[in-house]
Amino acid sequence: MGFFNLCLYLLLMNTTTFVVLFAESETSVTMDSNDQIAVKIGLIFDFDSSTGYMANSCISLALSDFYSKNQHYTTRLALYSKNSSDVLTAVLAALELVNQDQVVAIIGPQYANEARLVAEIGGRSQVPIVSLSLRSLPHWPSKTPYFVQTTLPDSIQLEGITSLVQQLGWDEIIVIYEDDTEESGNYFIPALIDAFQKASIHLSYAIAISFTSSVSDHIKKELSDLRSIQTRVFLVHVTTPGLASQLFSLANEVGMMTTGTAWIITDALCNSLSSLDATTIESMEGVLGVRPYVPRSKNMQEFEIRWNELQMRQKQLKYTEIPSNDFNMFCLWAYEAVWSLATSVENIQLPGLNRSHEKLNASSAAITNLRVSDVGPRLVKEILETRLQGLSGESKVKDGQLETPVLEIINMVGNGENGDRTVGYWTPGRGFSRKIASASEGNHGIVYSKQLDGVLKPIIWPGDSINKPKGWDVPGMGLKLRVGVPEKTGFTEFVNVQKIGNTKIYNVTGFSIDVFKAALDSLPFRLEPEFIPVLIGSDSGGTNRTYDNLVNKLSGTKNLEFEALVGDITIRANREREVDFSLPYTESGVVMVVKAEPDRLKDIWMFIAPLSWDLWLTIFLATIFIGLVLRMLERRVNPQGQLGMLFLFPLAALVFPDRNMVGSNWARFVLVVWLFMAYILMQSYTANLSSILTVGQLKPSAGIACAGYQQGSFVKDFLTNWLNMDLSKCYGYSSMEEYDRALSLGCKHGGVDAIFDEIPYIRLFLHQYGSKYKMVGTPYNTGGFGFAFPIGSPLSKPISKAILELRESGIMQNIEKRYFDVGNTSYYDAEDASQEDPRFTSLSFAGLFIIAAFFTLLALVCSECSFAMSRYRVHSFEMTHDVPLQNDLQLQDHQKEDDEIIAEEERK
Repeated sequence: MGFFNLCLYLLLMNTTTFVVLFAESETSVTMDSNDQIAVKIGLIFDFDSSTGYMANSCISLALSDFYSKNQHYTTRLALYSKNSSDVLTAVLAALELVNQDQVVAIIGPQYANEARLVAEIGGRSQVPIVSLSLRSLPHWPSKTPYFVQTTLPDSIQLEGITSLVQQLGWDEIIVIYEDDTEESGNYFIPALIDAFQKASIHLSYAIAISFTSSVSDHIKKELSDLRSIQTRVFLVHVTTPGLASQLFSLANEVGMMTTGTAWIITDALCNSLSSLDATTIESMEGVLGVRPYVPRSKNMQEFEIRWNELQMRQKQLKYTEIPSNDFNMFCLWAYEAVWSLATSVENIQLPGLNRSHEKLNASSAAITNLRVSDVGPRLVKEILETRLQGLSGESKVKDGQLETPVLEIINMVGNGENGDRTVGYWTPGRGFSRKIASASEGNHGIVYSKQLDGVLKPIIWPGDSINKPKGWDVPGMGLKLRVGVPEKTGFTEFVNVQKIGNTKIYNVTGFSIDVFKAALDSLPFRLEPEFIPVLIGSDSGGTNRTYDNLVNKLSGTKNLEFEALVGDITIRANREREVDFSLPYTESGVVMVVKAEPDRLKDIWMFIAPLSWDLWLTIFLATIFIGLVLRMLERRVNPQGQLGMLFLFPLAALVFPDRNMVGSNWARFVLVVWLFMAYILMQSYTANLSSILTVGQLKPSAGIACAGYQQGSFVKDFLTNWLNMDLSKCYGYSSMEEYDRALSLGCKHGGVDAIFDEIPYIRLFLHQYGSKYKMVGTPYNTGGFGFAFPIGSPLSKPISKAILELRESGIMQNIEKRYFDVGNTSYYDAEDASQEDPRFTSLSFAGLFIIAAFFTLLALVCSECSFAMSRYRVHSFEMTHDVPLQNDLQLQDHQKEDDEIIAEEERK
């Protein structure tokens, strides 16, 4: 094979080009007869494989094209080829190329597991390794600066695939990859899992397949097993065209390429579609693929023509032992890697370098005694900085990797050789677009979007369908969804099961049913629910069936009776461990309902209730005190007043606030203080009486001695475990009528003092009996009502999204109004309803009484002082004018006149 390669290569090369294929020179650069510098470049490939042979042929064509266009260059690449089929031969080949052949750079090796060790050798010897593999390790360039990756990094491809899967609305996927432990198992699959985890995409299953004699049986068995898994999205990472042909042929045979499934292939297969036969292409109808976008340039078209001519020449020479391949991306990467290397070698001006190197006395396997190249540092720097115009347009290596390209999204339409059709593009950082920017038009008219809807061209899916697959399926479900619903006698507003005649057909309606149907209608795919009733409560055999029993029907992994449960099913922690719940579609919480107390309004002493007995006594004493002070202030102005006026003054002043009731100014002042105090007391009395007549009615007359709950509900456990109530005093009821009867009787007469239940039930109860009962207390938090699905069901997330959409669109509110008349429920805080003694006490008004007493006494003191001063002035006047007193009678008359004068002054 080596001789044939040599002959073929010389035929393709330009006559002015001199390339050394095999040499024994001891220096990295030599001079030919035309003073051209031959630079030694190593090749490490598996030339017995189709990919290795293709790489060798493409490299030969690349050298021929490059030096045909650049005949004036002073350097020529001399290729030293080493055959390698495993890690050991690759390492030995690299050591021989570095120590004995003294190459300045190495292209290869072909496999990723070989590239890791060869890269280490290149790093120690400062020989650049231009790799066409190892695409799944983006952090390698920072660790090995002499490792240059000229292929598309898998991180970019995985980012594009992840974005595509997310925008298509799929959150679970199955991966089928070629069982090459080193290539896929160690590199691609871990990177794939990491990318999916960051995007919250669940990897349901991974299948490894290999190209062996028994591969058909293995693949067929694995695909048959996949039929029992709900996920219907498959990602295929296969590099061997023959293995891909068998995979898709068997997938069609077992019915895994039908409507409702989705298949995506990576660039490992997209780049080799030309190697597949027409039958395989047709079997891949509806498959999506992701690959690097390669512009159809003139250079590319000319190269393909010459490549096809080379393939035809091989067939004419009948070298059947030489594998042949159609042109693909690997050939393109090899071609452009040579152009980049040849350009870099020319740019570093090798004639100025020291061309003699000391030959090491070491074997080719001496890793610890490697020759260190003085050309390598400059060469690798030049490779990383070179920007060239290759077959696919302008390209550049950045940070040790090929600069991020655009990904092309293709759709297999199954038309033989033209089986793939471009439906759009994905650009890192920009998103999806239907068109791609061209060199002439630029970005004009290009619309980028992070969203997929309305951007890509129409896609044909497996089964010749234009409807996007939902990405999952319940095995054996088809378009019918088996839904379990609770059947009970009470609270049928949520789920009402009515049997039609003597048949096994049921008419199921209710609030929960309407919400579930509305959620299904908003899904991007169609599902028809089949409602199957399950009895809740006591059956004919006396067995009490609860909601927990209903939820348990969804637990387990095999032979599930239902695919969903719909109804008034509360989301609880213990149930979450058994099933998956949607988001709640109702309010959450457990509340208490009590009976109002209308009998209390008939109490003849109700008017006394707002004030405590000590406050009534204080008011009575204050009235006597004010009357006494008023009598003392009025004794000179109104000497004929009786003792009964002690009460008449303050009480009459409240009803007839006439300023002429008293004659003294100080008495009027005291009367104002009294009216101020009386006004505050009356207002407080009125407010407290109103409170007692409203909130006070919500309080059970004798506390909660016994309570009721709904049969089959978890509220029974709530009463015993949370509220520590005696189980013997907790009674279960099955309907609103029984709630009403039990509350009306009360605990003393065979009923209950309060009903505990969840807010949706209580709202419904109060809507019918709201005039007799009130909802009291702070709600005890619960999860609310939700729809239940088996663990791992792909329905739970879409239904949850649909519930949010129903709330945001107002559809949910309309359904609630139709059943519950939203806004008609009264609610009172527990603190208001549970107050034991709402009456005011004397301490509540102690400050008011102190202020009133202070100003009253102050008025009395001021009045007496004023009277004393007036008497003193009269007496002084008489003594000054020496008025004689005739007798005692005259003295009394004179005293009386003085008192009248003083009283008149007080009135003024």
